[in-house]
Amino acid sequence: MGQLDIRLLGPFEVRRDGWVVPVPGRKVRALLAVLALHCGRTVPVDVLGRALWADDPPQRLRGSLQTYVGRLRRVLGDDAIATEPTGYRLDLPPECVDVRRFHQLLDAGNPEQALTLWRGDPFASAISPWLEEHDAPALVERYLTAWEQLPDPDIPELHKLTTRYPFRETLWLRLFTALRDAGRSAEALDRYETFRTHLADELGTDPTPELQAIHRSLLQGHPTDTRQGLPHDLTRFFGRDEELLQLDRLLRSSRLVTIAGAPGAGKTRLSREFAVRFADRVVLAELALAPSVQTAVDEALGETDPADLLLILDNCEHMATAAAELVGRMLASCPSLRILTTSRVPLGASGEQVYRLPPLAPAPAIELFADRAALVAGAHPQDRSTVDLICRRLDGLPLAIELAAAWSRVLSPRQILDRLTPLLQDAPGGQRTMSAAIDWSYHLLSAPQQLLFERLAVFTGGFDLAAVEAVAGLGDELLGALTGLVDHSLVLTVSLHDGHVRYRLLEPVRQYAASLLGDSPSLRARHAAHYLTVAQQGDANLRGPDPAATLIGLQPDEANLLSASSWARTQPGDLVLRLATATAYFWEHRAYVNDARSRLEEFLDRGDPALRASALTRLGRLAWRQRDYAAAKAAYEQSLALRLQLGDEPGTARALRNLALVAASTGQTSYAVELCQQSIARFRRSDDDQGRGWTLTVLALAHFEDGEWDLGAERYREALTLSGSNGGSALALNARLGLAYAAAATGDVRTHRAQLTAIVAHLRKASGLIEDPEWLWASTSLAAAEGRHHAALRLAGAATTQRSGSPEPPPR
Repeated sequence: MGQLDIRLLGPFEVRRDGWVVPVPGRKVRALLAVLALHCGRTVPVDVLGRALWADDPPQRLRGSLQTYVGRLRRVLGDDAIATEPTGYRLDLPPECVDVRRFHQLLDAGNPEQALTLWRGDPFASAISPWLEEHDAPALVERYLTAWEQLPDPDIPELHKLTTRYPFRETLWLRLFTALRDAGRSAEALDRYETFRTHLADELGTDPTPELQAIHRSLLQGHPTDTRQGLPHDLTRFFGRDEELLQLDRLLRSSRLVTIAGAPGAGKTRLSREFAVRFADRVVLAELALAPSVQTAVDEALGETDPADLLLILDNCEHMATAAAELVGRMLASCPSLRILTTSRVPLGASGEQVYRLPPLAPAPAIELFADRAALVAGAHPQDRSTVDLICRRLDGLPLAIELAAAWSRVLSPRQILDRLTPLLQDAPGGQRTMSAAIDWSYHLLSAPQQLLFERLAVFTGGFDLAAVEAVAGLGDELLGALTGLVDHSLVLTVSLHDGHVRYRLLEPVRQYAASLLGDSPSLRARHAAHYLTVAQQGDANLRGPDPAATLIGLQPDEANLLSASSWARTQPGDLVLRLATATAYFWEHRAYVNDARSRLEEFLDRGDPALRASALTRLGRLAWRQRDYAAAKAAYEQSLALRLQLGDEPGTARALRNLALVAASTGQTSYAVELCQQSIARFRRSDDDQGRGWTLTVLALAHFEDGEWDLGAERYREALTLSGSNGGSALALNARLGLAYAAAATGDVRTHRAQLTAIVAHLRKASGLIEDPEWLWASTSLAAAEGRHHAALRLAGAATTQRSGSPEPPPR
């Protein structure tokens, strides 16, 4: 019959003499998997019954099993399976089963060879919950132990394993030691901080003493290295050695240095190169598209300690006064902080040293042109004297040189020079040189490329292909025109972590395009309409099962959402209110609650009753988040009146629930209960279980306010039942949080931990732990109840600061 090979360590597979043998049927595969695990030994009938039917075996178990054994014999051969009085036995050598070989190799002290047998999750496609519960965990444990025992493990694989098994501390220990032994201590320190934060956030615990010991050894052997916000440049950096040394000298004598220069002079790239070469701890804050200097700095720093830090503020010219005020306060409060800024003009701050960036020297300028030309043409230009003339005509401005070099695919250096010369004859200043270089590139574009280039000026910050298609038009010519602009370095591509590509224009290039575009109301209208659609879809998804992923997806479009809203303010009609309503939840998640409230309040009169009702609902929510309960109640009452006027039954039920939430938050529990009962009755009439479930959670809060913990827990259990089969839904997680609070209040630590464990498990599946601090408060109380006081303090601090700008009170 040939040599059989039964593979269970990964996708289920049977081979005979190297050829795949089909094993049809889920139960037949499960039967073979169980028999193979016990190859050569009799497996009792009741064990096989549980493996195939779990807790619901057929009445004639032996007869049903015999049917599947017969099918399996037709695949393996009649002699492969023996029938015994108590069960069945697979009569094959143990070496025919990869699990048995795996155990033999590990027992013989050969983990390297044993791990080569592992192809994925055990019993995949065998489909037997019994196998997954009873046999898979032990196999996974031996697999992980084998990895931990390897003398020279593969570091990328260890990274994957720690991601998949984030709480297995022995794996993390192996990763840290492997990175240390490979001379990558800085990376080991960074991964340790990730692991420590993960433990604190999700379990409220600290790493083991053994892990803390290796962390101390890493700190002693390697300085802490912080590099936040610094992008990885994909192109080579040329020259500027003297400039880098001069910056180093200036920052040693002054704690505030500004690199000043014309557009395209290379200020940004020089600051980043300085950070890479001279600074161990550096944070970069981009100001070009930020709503304010304070916001950009806060987001860039996060929780980083500013002591002994180099903070880079890039593109300060449009916020120079505000930047000067902020850096003055920061430098005064932190004596070891240093700040490097880039700007077209000095900030005018006290103690500021201004370094005016000179042109790129001739030799590195030629190297820069040659390098960028080779990227598009495939070879370095041979005519160095002509390239030298081009660079001199362009005043040594790096961006202008790169734009000129981008035409090397279709033009020789001499042709580039001939076309540049007339444009540059009357442009002695650096800024005019930059403008002339862009102008020259623009006039070499095709008509569709020119049209697209002008229209791209409507975008603020980056944009994706869908946005270009919706806003810029051009039909079938779009992709070709966009490709041409990328090829000519007028449009840059940015690859995101999820594999998608976005595009952007450098600010000098965008300003030139904007000067050509003018006002263009129709284009602005298409831009606003597109981002209204983006906002509306995001608004729906932020209230769905995975708000964290939605938030990450919306953030790159933040500048365009602001730009669309600003333009809509100047237009008649309800567009501005629709944008304010659709973006309210997004700005709430981004902690811009004041701005979101002011936009809704200012334009409430712009919409029809249905739109105003939605806007008032969001306004009430924002006010409630800020504990402005009077404003929240007023907004919700107006929304309720409009819903009743419209005959909107589900909307009316939601408005009643919102009013009940405000009543419960202000101690009016009897009124809250009455409103909840009205809401539940309306949801029941419309057969809306989810809506009824959410109202039950508010009713439970009202009971909690009255100290009726058991009654509140009962309402939360009803809500959990109504959440359906999706245990990771927002309603299910909210209900579990309520049950955790009830358990904490009544001293039931076991139930408290069980509910929080379920919550964290689901949140991890949904793109990480969402930013609502409620589960952190619940974890804080659990840590305190279990005597983990250090963890409780840390969790309380995280919960308190989770929503900067819109603090929520601790649960009462």
